[in-house]
Amino acid sequence: MLLSEEINTFLAVVRSGSLLQAAEIVSTTQSTVSYRIQSLERRIGQPLLRRSRGARGISLTSAGERFLDIAERWKMLEVEAEQLQANQVRHLAVGSVDAVAINVLPPFVAALRDATPPVRLHMESSRYFQLANRVASGHLDVAFTLTPSDHVDLVATKIRDYAMLVVHAASGTVPLPEALDMADLDSSREIHLPWSPQFDLWRVRRGLLRHVNWVEKAHMLAPMLRNGAWAVVPSFLAKPLVKETGCTVHQIALDPPDPISLFMILRKHNMDATAEQQQLIEMALAAVT
Repeated sequence: MLLSEEINTFLAVVRSGSLLQAAEIVSTTQSTVSYRIQSLERRIGQPLLRRSRGARGISLTSAGERFLDIAERWKMLEVEAEQLQANQVRHLAVGSVDAVAINVLPPFVAALRDATPPVRLHMESSRYFQLANRVASGHLDVAFTLTPSDHVDLVATKIRDYAMLVVHAASGTVPLPEALDMADLDSSREIHLPWSPQFDLWRVRRGLLRHVNWVEKAHMLAPMLRNGAWAVVPSFLAKPLVKETGCTVHQIALDPPDPISLFMILRKHNMDATAEQQQLIEMALAAVT
């Protein structure tokens, strides 16, 4: 029989990448963490973690990768069981892609944190397809992505559209007009972010075939936005980038890309247990501008 403290310790090690930090998370000693992991591996019958002398972190074995999904489901069931004992505390597990989590959802989270009775929140970020799978499997109650899901068990609802704008870091040259043609920009200074397949097709149509600079996630953009560099971003990113980098923001005058949409991903078949969660989601969404 698996023990909750062993699973919680395993998850702490995976999330922190360190036995020492895991010990702080679960409020015990490093030796106790090692003992619990060894005990868990004996129960499973296979090693779950790779421990290399001199390595700075800890990695999962193939068995550990498979067990991680089981451990996370176990943790969610443990939370639901706790809810039966204290039904005055509501629970909501929310996932989001990074750009939305950082720049769009703070008012959503604040509304949930201020709700009465209180809401116990679980927040995580990942890629859109991973978030969709986690909603389908029940790990998440809702996810917010910039790409709709075509999963048979999920429904994707468009929340709102965001215009695509150019953010430009001045380099001492003549200022760009408020509305510009892409020909006004030096294509070698573009910083590309893969917002969507449709956006990539628009780039090809505009002759932006070469990826000179590339960042995978939006929070990595600001440090690169220097000395004439530019990027096309959703409007929700413009104000934070202006504040952080001093860049200028411009509309695209001719043949702009389609707006990018924010989608809410939910399971199709809601039971009575999720009706209150849906009300919480709708209440918190009203705070998002």
